[in-house]
Amino acid sequence: MSKGAKTFILIASFLSFFVLTYLIVLYAYGYQFNFEKLKWVETGGLLIKTNMDGVEVFIDGERQGKTSFLSETFVKKNLLPGEYNITLKKNGFPDLNKTIKVKSGEAVQLTNIYLPNSEEVADFVKNSEPVKENPNYFISRADGLLYQRLEDEQIEKVSSESVFLKNYKLKILQANIYLASYDLKTPGVFSLDASGAWEKIHSSSSNDLILSPDNKKIAIVGPNEISVLWLKNENEPPFFQKDRKELVIQSENRIKQVFWFKTGWHLIYLTETGSTHFVELDPTGGRSNLVI
Repeated sequence: MSKGAKTFILIASFLSFFVLTYLIVLYAYGYQFNFEKLKWVETGGLLIKTNMDGVEVFIDGERQGKTSFLSETFVKKNLLPGEYNITLKKNGFPDLNKTIKVKSGEAVQLTNIYLPNSEEVADFVKNSEPVKENPNYFISRADGLLYQRLEDEQIEKVSSESVFLKNYKLKILQANIYLASYDLKTPGVFSLDASGAWEKIHSSSSNDLILSPDNKKIAIVGPNEISVLWLKNENEPPFFQKDRKELVIQSENRIKQVFWFKTGWHLIYLTETGSTHFVELDPTGGRSNLVI
Protein backbone atom coordinates (compact mmCIF):
# COMPACT_ATOMS: atom_id res chain seq x y z
CA MET A 1 0.00 0.00 0.00
CA SER A 2 1.39 3.34 -0.98
CA LYS A 3 2.12 6.13 1.48
CA GLY A 4 -0.65 8.28 -0.06
CA ALA A 5 -3.21 5.53 0.38
CA LYS A 6 -2.25 5.07 4.04
CA THR A 7 -2.54 8.82 4.60
CA PHE A 8 -5.97 8.86 2.96
CA ILE A 9 -7.21 5.96 5.11
CA LEU A 10 -5.88 7.65 8.26
CA ILE A 11 -7.55 10.97 7.44
CA ALA A 12 -10.80 9.20 6.51
CA SER A 13 -10.72 7.26 9.79
CA PHE A 14 -10.25 10.47 11.80
CA LEU A 15 -13.06 12.19 9.90
CA SER A 16 -15.37 9.22 10.38
CA PHE A 17 -14.56 9.16 14.10
CA PHE A 18 -15.28 12.87 14.55
CA VAL A 19 -18.50 12.71 12.47
CA LEU A 20 -19.73 9.66 14.38
CA THR A 21 -18.86 11.30 17.70
CA TYR A 22 -20.70 14.45 16.65
CA LEU A 23 -23.79 12.43 15.70
CA ILE A 24 -23.72 10.53 18.99
CA VAL A 25 -23.46 13.80 20.94
CA LEU A 26 -26.37 15.29 18.98
CA TYR A 27 -28.50 12.23 19.67
CA ALA A 28 -27.50 12.25 23.35
CA TYR A 29 -28.67 15.87 23.59
CA GLY A 30 -32.00 14.96 22.02
CA TYR A 31 -31.46 15.87 18.37
CA GLN A 32 -32.45 13.81 15.33
CA PHE A 33 -32.27 14.38 11.62
CA ASN A 34 -35.66 15.20 10.13
CA PHE A 35 -35.63 13.79 6.61
CA GLU A 36 -38.82 15.65 5.67
CA LYS A 37 -37.29 19.03 6.56
CA LEU A 38 -33.71 17.91 5.79
CA LYS A 39 -32.26 19.36 8.98
CA TRP A 40 -31.37 18.47 12.56
CA VAL A 41 -34.15 19.21 15.05
CA GLU A 42 -34.42 19.00 18.80
CA THR A 43 -36.76 16.18 19.77
CA GLY A 44 -39.44 15.98 22.43
CA GLY A 45 -40.83 13.21 24.58
CA LEU A 46 -43.86 11.59 26.14
CA LEU A 47 -44.63 10.69 29.76
CA ILE A 48 -47.67 8.57 30.60
CA LYS A 49 -48.84 7.86 34.18
CA THR A 50 -51.75 5.45 34.60
CA ASN A 51 -53.53 3.72 37.47
CA MET A 52 -51.99 0.30 36.75
CA ASP A 53 -48.99 -1.49 35.33
CA GLY A 54 -48.96 -3.49 32.13
CA VAL A 55 -50.95 -1.00 30.04
CA GLU A 56 -49.82 -1.37 26.43
CA VAL A 57 -48.83 1.86 24.69
CA PHE A 58 -49.21 2.29 20.92
CA ILE A 59 -47.88 5.29 19.01
CA ASP A 60 -49.34 5.70 15.53
CA GLY A 61 -50.48 2.07 15.66
CA GLU A 62 -47.09 0.61 16.62
CA ARG A 63 -46.63 -1.00 20.02
CA GLN A 64 -43.93 0.84 22.02
CA GLY A 65 -44.07 -0.97 25.36
CA LYS A 66 -46.02 -1.13 28.62
CA THR A 67 -46.38 0.96 31.75
CA SER A 68 -43.87 -0.18 34.36
CA PHE A 69 -44.61 -2.49 37.26
CA LEU A 70 -43.28 -0.20 39.99
CA SER A 71 -44.26 3.31 38.91
CA GLU A 72 -47.09 2.53 36.44
CA THR A 73 -45.47 4.94 33.99
CA PHE A 74 -44.23 4.85 30.41
CA VAL A 75 -41.57 7.15 28.94
CA LYS A 76 -40.74 7.67 25.27
CA LYS A 77 -37.78 9.89 24.37
CA ASN A 78 -36.50 11.34 21.09
CA LEU A 79 -39.83 11.91 19.37
CA LEU A 80 -39.62 14.22 16.38
CA PRO A 81 -41.83 17.31 16.68
CA GLY A 82 -45.26 16.64 15.25
CA GLU A 83 -48.63 15.03 15.90
CA TYR A 84 -49.00 11.47 17.21
CA ASN A 85 -51.96 9.19 17.91
CA ILE A 86 -51.65 7.42 21.25
CA THR A 87 -53.69 4.32 22.17
CA LEU A 88 -53.65 2.67 25.60
CA LYS A 89 -54.83 -0.93 25.86
CA LYS A 90 -55.41 -3.34 28.73
CA ASN A 91 -57.47 -6.54 28.70
CA GLY A 92 -60.80 -6.03 30.47
CA PHE A 93 -60.69 -2.24 30.12
CA PRO A 94 -61.89 0.13 27.39
CA ASP A 95 -59.21 1.46 25.01
CA LEU A 96 -58.22 5.06 25.58
CA ASN A 97 -57.15 7.23 22.63
CA LYS A 98 -55.24 10.50 22.64
CA THR A 99 -53.84 12.79 19.96
CA ILE A 100 -50.78 14.69 21.16
CA LYS A 101 -48.59 17.37 19.62
CA VAL A 102 -44.91 17.02 20.47
CA LYS A 103 -42.78 20.20 20.49
CA SER A 104 -38.99 20.55 20.40
CA GLY A 105 -37.42 20.30 23.83
CA GLU A 106 -40.70 19.51 25.59
CA ALA A 107 -42.33 16.36 26.94
CA VAL A 108 -46.07 15.84 26.66
CA GLN A 109 -47.33 14.73 30.08
CA LEU A 110 -50.37 12.45 30.25
CA THR A 111 -50.32 12.08 34.02
CA ASN A 112 -54.04 11.90 34.87
CA ILE A 113 -54.85 8.70 32.95
CA TYR A 114 -57.28 6.28 34.60
CA LEU A 115 -58.61 3.14 32.94
CA PRO A 116 -61.87 2.13 34.64
CA ASN A 117 -63.88 -1.04 34.33
CA SER A 118 -67.65 -1.35 34.61
CA GLU A 119 -67.63 -3.17 37.97
CA GLU A 120 -65.41 -0.58 39.63
CA VAL A 121 -67.56 2.31 38.40
CA ALA A 122 -70.81 0.57 39.37
CA ASP A 123 -69.49 -0.15 42.89
CA PHE A 124 -68.29 3.43 43.27
CA VAL A 125 -71.69 4.84 42.32
CA LYS A 126 -73.50 2.34 44.55
CA ASN A 127 -71.36 3.13 47.60
CA SER A 128 -71.25 6.91 47.16
CA GLU A 129 -72.95 8.66 50.04
CA PRO A 130 -75.24 11.64 49.38
CA VAL A 131 -73.63 15.00 50.06
CA LYS A 132 -74.96 16.51 53.27
CA GLU A 133 -76.55 19.90 52.79
CA ASN A 134 -76.48 22.72 55.33
CA PRO A 135 -80.12 23.36 56.36
CA ASN A 136 -79.18 26.27 58.60
CA TYR A 137 -78.91 28.64 55.64
CA PHE A 138 -82.07 29.63 53.82
CA ILE A 139 -83.41 32.32 51.52
CA SER A 140 -86.12 34.79 52.37
CA ARG A 141 -87.37 36.88 49.47
CA ALA A 142 -88.01 39.80 51.78
CA ASP A 143 -84.90 39.56 53.98
CA GLY A 144 -82.27 37.89 51.75
CA LEU A 145 -79.94 35.12 52.93
CA LEU A 146 -80.45 34.10 56.55
CA TYR A 147 -78.69 31.74 58.97
CA GLN A 148 -80.31 30.02 61.93
CA ARG A 149 -77.98 29.19 64.83
CA LEU A 150 -78.29 25.65 66.18
CA GLU A 151 -77.66 26.51 69.82
CA ASP A 152 -80.46 29.00 70.30
CA GLU A 153 -82.32 28.96 66.95
CA GLN A 154 -81.72 32.68 66.57
CA ILE A 155 -81.74 33.95 62.98
CA GLU A 156 -78.90 36.06 61.62
CA LYS A 157 -78.89 38.00 58.37
CA VAL A 158 -75.98 37.06 56.09
CA SER A 159 -77.00 39.14 53.07
CA SER A 160 -79.84 41.60 52.69
CA GLU A 161 -79.80 41.44 48.88
CA SER A 162 -83.15 40.14 47.65
CA VAL A 163 -83.24 36.88 45.70
CA PHE A 164 -86.12 36.60 43.24
CA LEU A 165 -85.60 33.04 42.08
CA LYS A 166 -88.17 30.26 41.97
CA ASN A 167 -85.88 27.33 41.13
CA TYR A 168 -82.47 27.21 42.76
CA LYS A 169 -80.22 25.24 45.10
CA LEU A 170 -78.27 26.91 47.91
CA LYS A 171 -74.79 25.40 48.43
CA ILE A 172 -72.14 26.00 51.10
CA LEU A 173 -68.78 24.82 49.72
CA GLN A 174 -65.38 25.52 51.28
CA ALA A 175 -66.90 28.29 53.43
CA ASN A 176 -68.21 29.95 50.27
CA ILE A 177 -71.91 30.41 49.56
CA TYR A 178 -73.35 29.74 46.11
CA LEU A 179 -76.71 29.73 44.39
CA ALA A 180 -77.20 27.27 41.53
CA SER A 181 -80.15 28.57 39.58
CA TYR A 182 -82.23 26.72 37.01
CA ASP A 183 -84.80 29.51 37.00
CA LEU A 184 -85.98 30.31 33.47
CA LYS A 185 -85.63 34.05 33.93
CA THR A 186 -82.31 34.09 35.79
CA PRO A 187 -80.27 30.91 35.19
CA GLY A 188 -76.67 30.49 36.26
CA VAL A 189 -74.44 30.29 39.33
CA PHE A 190 -74.06 33.12 41.83
CA SER A 191 -71.40 33.55 44.50
CA LEU A 192 -71.83 35.65 47.62
CA ASP A 193 -68.97 38.16 47.83
CA ALA A 194 -67.48 39.81 50.92
CA SER A 195 -69.91 42.74 50.73
CA GLY A 196 -72.96 40.45 50.81
CA ALA A 197 -73.80 40.88 47.12
CA TRP A 198 -74.48 38.04 44.69
CA GLU A 199 -71.95 37.89 41.83
CA LYS A 200 -72.79 35.88 38.72
CA ILE A 201 -69.95 33.46 37.89
CA HIS A 202 -71.67 31.14 35.41
CA SER A 203 -74.39 31.90 32.87
CA SER A 204 -75.92 28.52 31.99
CA SER A 205 -78.77 26.88 33.87
CA SER A 206 -77.41 24.89 36.83
CA ASN A 207 -79.13 22.21 38.91
CA ASP A 208 -76.35 21.45 41.36
CA LEU A 209 -72.81 22.25 42.53
CA ILE A 210 -70.54 19.42 43.71
CA LEU A 211 -67.19 19.85 45.48
CA SER A 212 -64.31 17.62 44.35
CA PRO A 213 -62.65 15.21 46.83
CA ASP A 214 -59.46 17.30 46.81
CA ASN A 215 -61.51 20.45 47.60
CA LYS A 216 -59.94 22.27 44.63
CA LYS A 217 -62.80 22.23 42.15
CA ILE A 218 -66.55 22.56 41.79
CA ALA A 219 -68.57 20.63 39.23
CA ILE A 220 -71.33 22.86 37.86
CA VAL A 221 -74.12 20.54 36.75
CA GLY A 222 -76.69 21.66 34.19
CA PRO A 223 -79.50 19.74 32.50
CA ASN A 224 -77.25 18.73 29.58
CA GLU A 225 -73.75 19.90 30.45
CA ILE A 226 -71.08 19.87 33.13
CA SER A 227 -68.51 22.60 33.72
CA VAL A 228 -65.75 22.70 36.34
CA LEU A 229 -64.58 25.77 38.26
CA TRP A 230 -61.16 25.74 39.93
CA LEU A 231 -61.14 27.12 43.49
CA LYS A 232 -57.37 26.68 43.98
CA ASN A 233 -54.24 26.51 41.84
CA GLU A 234 -53.07 23.12 40.59
CA ASN A 235 -49.42 22.32 41.36
CA GLU A 236 -49.21 19.50 38.81
CA PRO A 237 -49.95 19.26 35.06
CA PRO A 238 -51.97 20.75 33.50
CA PHE A 239 -51.35 23.51 36.10
CA PHE A 240 -54.80 25.09 35.95
CA GLN A 241 -55.13 28.27 38.00
CA LYS A 242 -57.74 29.46 40.45
CA ASP A 243 -60.95 30.80 38.83
CA ARG A 244 -60.37 28.84 35.63
CA LYS A 245 -63.57 27.37 34.24
CA GLU A 246 -63.77 24.48 31.76
CA LEU A 247 -66.77 23.12 29.90
CA VAL A 248 -66.17 19.39 30.38
CA ILE A 249 -69.06 17.75 28.51
CA GLN A 250 -72.24 18.53 26.62
CA SER A 251 -74.65 15.63 26.52
CA GLU A 252 -77.42 14.95 24.01
CA ASN A 253 -79.32 13.20 26.79
CA ARG A 254 -80.42 14.83 30.01
CA ILE A 255 -78.01 14.34 32.90
CA LYS A 256 -79.55 12.49 35.82
CA GLN A 257 -76.75 12.25 38.40
CA VAL A 258 -73.09 13.29 38.76
CA PHE A 259 -70.31 11.96 41.00
CA TRP A 260 -66.72 13.02 41.52
CA PHE A 261 -64.44 10.01 41.15
CA LYS A 262 -61.79 9.41 43.83
CA THR A 263 -58.97 10.77 41.64
CA GLY A 264 -60.37 14.30 41.64
CA TRP A 265 -59.61 14.41 37.89
CA HIS A 266 -62.55 12.36 36.67
CA LEU A 267 -66.34 12.60 36.80
CA ILE A 268 -69.00 9.92 36.52
CA TYR A 269 -72.35 10.96 35.15
CA LEU A 270 -75.55 9.04 34.54
CA THR A 271 -78.10 10.02 31.91
CA GLU A 272 -81.85 9.57 31.90
CA THR A 273 -81.46 7.02 29.07
CA GLY A 274 -79.54 4.73 31.46
CA SER A 275 -75.98 5.22 30.17
CA THR A 276 -73.01 5.67 32.52
CA HIS A 277 -70.06 7.83 31.46
CA PHE A 278 -66.54 8.23 32.83
CA VAL A 279 -65.07 11.56 31.73
CA GLU A 280 -61.66 13.09 32.45
CA LEU A 281 -60.93 16.74 33.20
CA ASP A 282 -57.39 16.91 31.82
CA PRO A 283 -57.74 18.04 28.18
CA THR A 284 -54.18 17.08 27.20
CA GLY A 285 -54.42 15.00 24.04
CA GLY A 286 -58.21 15.36 23.94
CA ARG A 287 -60.62 14.79 26.81
CA SER A 288 -61.92 11.19 26.89
CA ASN A 289 -65.57 10.41 27.63
CA LEU A 290 -65.90 6.65 28.06
CA VAL A 291 -69.27 4.89 28.10
CA ILE A 292 -69.04 2.23 30.80
